[in-house]
Formats: sequence, C-alpha cells, structure tokens
Amino acid sequence: MNNKIKRFYAKVATSSDKSGVRVELDGRPVKSAGQRILQLPHQNMAEQLALEWSQQEEFIDFANMPIMRFASAVTDNIMPRPQEARAEIVKYAHSDLLCYRVSKPDSLIERQSQFWDPVLHQFKDELKIELLTSNGIQYVEQHKDSMTRFEALTTPLEGYQLGAVHLFTVMTGSAVLAMAHCQKWLTCQTVWELAHLDEEFQAEQWGQDEEATLRRARRYVELSAAALVFDE
Repeated sequence: MNNKIKRFYAKVATSSDKSGVRVELDGRPVKSAGQRILQLPHQNMAEQLALEWSQQEEFIDFANMPIMRFASAVTDNIMPRPQEARAEIVKYAHSDLLCYRVSKPDSLIERQSQFWDPVLHQFKDELKIELLTSNGIQYVEQHKDSMTRFEALTTPLEGYQLGAVHLFTVMTGSAVLAMAHCQKWLTCQTVWELAHLDEEFQAEQWGQDEEATLRRARRYVELSAAALVFDE
C-alpha cells in the first residue's frame, strides 16, 4: 500500500447491516489489499477511516492512511490465522519487556520500578498472573500457571481486538502493556511512554536523536490507529 493511485471516487460514506460497519466509496465497499471487504468493529472507527478517504486529494496516498493500513492488515493477516497471532502474543509474555530490568544505573533502576511495577502488581492482584523480573539479560522462567492464565486472556480475542493487541505487543515488545491497554487500565499514550522509558532516559543523558524521534512519532501514529479498536 505504498503506491499512490489517482482518486477515483467523489462520495465517501459509512453503512451498516447485520454483517458489520463498512466504508463505501461511491457506494462500493472499501476492500483490503487482499481484496476482502473491510468490516469495521464499530461506527467510530468506520467514521475515522471514512475521514482518511475523504482527505485524499488528487492521488490516494496510503502512507497517510494508518487506519486503512491497520484494517487491511487485520483483515488479510490476523483474521485468517488468529491462532498464530495469539501464540505470538503469548511468546512475548514469556520474555516481556517489563520483566527485564537494568542492573545499573540506580536512577534507571528506580524509574523502571516506579513505572513498571504497578502494572505487574495489577496483573497479579486482578488477574492472578504473577510475572517474575530479572536484572540484566539473565533469562527468567515464568510460572507455568501464570502463562496459562495469560494465554487464556488471548482466547476471547478475535478480529480487530486481536489485531490491536498483537500490534501493540510487537511494537512495544510487551504483551503485558498490550493487554493492559486491552483491559483499559492504560491509555495508548501511557503504553507508549512506558515502552520507551529506557530510551527517554538515554535521551535525557545524551540528548535526543532527531531521526529516532521522528521514527518513534511515525510508529505512534500506527499504534494510535490500532487503539481506535477500543474507543467505541
């Protein structure tokens, strides 16, 4: 979806029936890259996607359509193979970002503890999922029953919800943060900040890398598109 094509439609609208909510261009439903009709999870997301299509000018630029890219990826890649997505989320949980802590400096150790520990405590208190932490790169084996419970959290996820949790997981390196957002414990912005806590610390010490900052900003746009799934 990187190529620009000439705009071929005049009217953009949403429609819904028993099968779901769609965006239509001159009465024709928008399709994924794989030519599957996009059925959006709710009206709000459909309206946001419709806005992306409405804002296209002479040429359609998919690079400026993060919701369209996300919806297409979910439709073509997640919906046909949900078990693969669930398995990858659980794989991340076994070696989650929040479970691997630095051994120095003390200021970063304290910051990780201050901001990451409350998330892990909430998993333990509310979901009975206790996640062990490790200092440095030493591997920590998570309790089998905790991983079984975490896997059970992914079982009900389907379609766009599964796609959103999967994208959050891969982009942040944390299935824990992804599921915390799904549970509506953390906002998208907070998830992003917690996932980049170490990078922010390094930037404070050595200064911002302009290219890295721009890259992170672009990735946050992608994450925000997926977050719409939970914003009905």
